[in-house]
Amino acid sequence: MKTIAIVPAHNESEQIKETVTELKKQNIDEVIVACDNCTDDTEFEANSAGAKAFLTIENSSRKAGALNQALNRFVDLKEDPDLLVLICDADTIINEGWVENASRLLKRNNIDAVGSIFKAIDSNGFLKYCQKLEWERYSREVQIKKKVFVLTGTASLIKGTALQKVYDKFGHYYDENSITEDFTMTLDLKEVGCRLISPASCVANTETMPTAKLLFLQRRRWYLGALQQMKNRKWTLTLIPYLFQQLMLNVSVFSFMLLLFFSFYLLASGNFAISPFWSLIGLIFAAERTITVWESGWKARIFAASVVPELVYAFLLQVSYIGAWIQMALGSTGTWNHIEKPISSKSEHFIK
Repeated sequence: MKTIAIVPAHNESEQIKETVTELKKQNIDEVIVACDNCTDDTEFEANSAGAKAFLTIENSSRKAGALNQALNRFVDLKEDPDLLVLICDADTIINEGWVENASRLLKRNNIDAVGSIFKAIDSNGFLKYCQKLEWERYSREVQIKKKVFVLTGTASLIKGTALQKVYDKFGHYYDENSITEDFTMTLDLKEVGCRLISPASCVANTETMPTAKLLFLQRRRWYLGALQQMKNRKWTLTLIPYLFQQLMLNVSVFSFMLLLFFSFYLLASGNFAISPFWSLIGLIFAAERTITVWESGWKARIFAASVVPELVYAFLLQVSYIGAWIQMALGSTGTWNHIEKPISSKSEHFIK
């Protein structure tokens, strides 16, 4: 069974060599780098690391377009139905044995695609640490519920037969009209009857957003991509859990904003008082936040138990969700934004 890795990369000359080198340590036959609208040395660095790099041609469909060009140019799924395709971001490092563990699951079980649980490469600073804890909780939820909500674009291994089923039904591998191509691929795979998992043995170490603005832009795009799918797709049994998720998100945002409004009103009017009932609710909430990050160590436990820092973080995420609804109402198709790293070549990296 042959395994290839496809890495979409936009101006990743500073990172791509390490990414390719780490991938080649895995059980992978070939690494393909789709250099998408690059203005730096990504292609040269990828080739020098042992990858097969190519320049995308007139791609205006971002990551989805780059992936499709790679699949159409280098992969013949009908000719090689047993092929396994690893999709991996250029700024992501998967853990040792990732491909071996995922391949074993695909061979031995009725599984069509394996995703990652992801962890933060850098958790220094308030925002990055909050993202780290958010991902720890998400990983814990995936392991407990045994359900994959999103086959993450950071690193996922997909059977060629599953990709072919998607193509046969929808006429594409990755939907180039989607600004969240991994979420859309997840829905497409589920629609054609594929089974997905994200096991604890498959960890992808990836970037965190360093500023509130970049985090806002990233999450607004994620939320908008989900809302667009809820609006544009036919409502099937596959979509029901996601519709419920969006409903609960709306309830959560409304309740949180209402709580903030009345809390500030009561403080301003001098009528704020400590209620035993709500104090108990607060203690239960603090306990839940602490327990769900318990395995991350004492620092995480103290941080979560203090509650207020993560409420500030939650406020930012909920503002992002409101921003997505505003874009939706205005008919915006959404945008990708860039994060510039402090490196000599001033390369820009797509926000995932």
